[in-house]
Amino acid sequence: MDTLAGVPLFSDLSYEDLWLGQRFGPFAEPIEQATSDGLRGALDASGPGSEAPLGILPLLTLRALRRALNGIIPGGVLIRQSFSVVERLPAACEVAIDVAIVGQDRRPSGFYTTFSFTLSRGGAVAAIVEWMILAP
Repeated sequence: MDTLAGVPLFSDLSYEDLWLGQRFGPFAEPIEQATSDGLRGALDASGPGSEAPLGILPLLTLRALRRALNGIIPGGVLIRQSFSVVERLPAACEVAIDVAIVGQDRRPSGFYTTFSFTLSRGGAVAAIVEWMILAP
């Protein structure tokens, strides 16, 4: 089942509509073995493995952000990303993703919003990902 079914590609929100401390989720996202294998190794090469490659983290967080905001807010630019991995995820499993707005700042260059994504499996935190987005 596609967890993005019925979720628009683009949101009607703006980054200024969001507020510091706002939370969304948790969102259940499956990781399939084929997706893990496809993200492992060189382009157009698939490699089997028992752990999900770290490249799964941006994919999962983008999907969670789209669900949290009912689409992606147009016009923003990802200017910083950080990853803290506590425990590697299996190549096939389900994770819960909580999304929170942990920073907002208006500067002369634009409006900055920082999202924190907490990925958990079986109640234990597996990774924390942060994204800073600049909206002109």
